[in-house]
Formats: sequence, structure tokens, C-alpha cells
Amino acid sequence: MMNKLFYFIILKNAFSTNKLFIRNTDLPICSNCLHFIEHKNNYPYDPLPNDRLYGKCIKFGEVNFVTGTIDYDSARVCRDDNNKCGKNGSEYKDKIIIINHPTKLI
Repeated sequence: MMNKLFYFIILKNAFSTNKLFIRNTDLPICSNCLHFIEHKNNYPYDPLPNDRLYGKCIKFGEVNFVTGTIDYDSARVCRDDNNKCGKNGSEYKDKIIIINHPTKLI
């Protein structure tokens, strides 16, 4: 009985501190950034993306000097590197969403 009471007191104190245990809730989200390129699965048999391929950042990359194509860095890599966007999202810009509504002529 004493053991159950001890665990009850510990659990009650742990949940009554009102602290959030989810980190980075105040930081900008890459998928809401103007520079974010979303991963698109264009073929049903394409492999599922791993953590590094969920999205890319158009702000950082490298030009392949043989083909001329741009290999963009993964958004995750950019956020982990303080010389790029960094944890705080120093290069973050909000997406501008323009919705075209057809006008009715009477």
C-alpha cells in the first residue's frame, strides 16, 4: 500500500508542474517557409523518404558542375547547421498565399 501511495505522489507532482516537455514549440516550422521544397512521391513504387528527404531548402545547395543541376540541401540539415538556417530559423520567411477568387459579374 505504501508503494502505491509513493508512486501516486510522484506521478501527481510530475503532471502538476504545468511545464511543457515538447521542445522547439516557439521556433519557426520549415514547411511554412517560403524556401521549403516539399518532397513529392511521383511514382507509387518510389521508396519512402527517410528523415533527411522529407523536404529541401531552396536557399542552400550546390550546383553540379557536370550537369548544371542544383542539388538542394535537406531542410533538416539546414536547421541543424548554424552556418545555414540554424535552430532558430535565421533565414525563415513566411509563405505568401494568394487565393484568386473569381468575381461575379451581374
